[in-house]
Amino acid sequence: MNRETITLMLNGLDDNYISEAAVFCPNTVQEAPERIVQMKKKKIIVLALAAVLVFALGVTAFAAGWLAPMFNEMKQDYQNRLSKEGYTSPEFAEVEDLYDAYYQEQAELFENAEQYMNEKQPQVEKVTLPEFDESSVTLLERYYDGETLLIGIDLYESVPDTVVGYEPDDELMDKITNVAFYSDVTGNDDLDVLLEEGMTQEIYDLYINNRTDYAEEYDFRHLSAIEFDWWLENNLSSEEYEAAWKTLRETGHLGVVQSIVYVGDHIKMADGTDLGPTGQENMDSNDTYAHSGNILIRASELPDKAKNLDQLDFVLNVRQVRVYYYMELGSPCYFFLEQVATSEVPFSIENGA
Repeated sequence: MNRETITLMLNGLDDNYISEAAVFCPNTVQEAPERIVQMKKKKIIVLALAAVLVFALGVTAFAAGWLAPMFNEMKQDYQNRLSKEGYTSPEFAEVEDLYDAYYQEQAELFENAEQYMNEKQPQVEKVTLPEFDESSVTLLERYYDGETLLIGIDLYESVPDTVVGYEPDDELMDKITNVAFYSDVTGNDDLDVLLEEGMTQEIYDLYINNRTDYAEEYDFRHLSAIEFDWWLENNLSSEEYEAAWKTLRETGHLGVVQSIVYVGDHIKMADGTDLGPTGQENMDSNDTYAHSGNILIRASELPDKAKNLDQLDFVLNVRQVRVYYYMELGSPCYFFLEQVATSEVPFSIENGA
């Protein structure tokens, strides 16, 4: 079974605990509601190929969907939900009509967005960020109908390698105090406590039964510790993972430093007007945070000032942060997030309605 937290969310996590599995806490703590990320069930294999074709051949007329693989995938996803392919669930029976109406609306929205891309064939726009060691943001797909903004970007992050075995000094240790991978960063993430407080037995069992061999050997029972171990296994090579555990076993603790480039959710107009709540979705994987690779961003509650314009001018706020993780055997995993740099990247999209 996939050990990523998306599995837990998609298997009926109680409402009180959805944010625990769905939010990448290091990016939410500093400035909520940053990094509210929507989940997907499957990877989009065609995205990489489509991007290669667009860059290599220029904007050429491909079959429907090739110029807008992200929009096409979302359209198909909502159409599948309407046809109940793999989405039926007894507990949703009473509100099924409401869900269907929403799915139909979203399927039509992404169909219009895909049609716009294939008819207009807008040019790919790449912006390199020298202040971020040549990281870049490339606007691939875009759609604005006067009410909603949809953009598909490729975010390439050029950051220092993850450092495993980092030993924080006393000053930094005083800052690494928030519980990682858990919405209540000052709370108790012991699974037995969470079970008593309302976590379902199914979710509890998923955490316990899907621990790695090492986590089972040391009987990890803190949600953040189990998540951190999964994170190590998924983000390190097998040799690096074994080395990390060697350090953890020999010293009783492990420090890790990860650098990340991501796009902030507060998209603004040129005059500073906030475009309202936005969602981000990593279209390449089931990662619970959206950074690096193909990312779909949507703003569906635009303020009046941003509605029904001939052209919407907006600015993406790109950020580089450094995340420090620290865990002792038998304890939760803690983190501290440090902002390194920010950059504002302007784009313009014509009204395609």
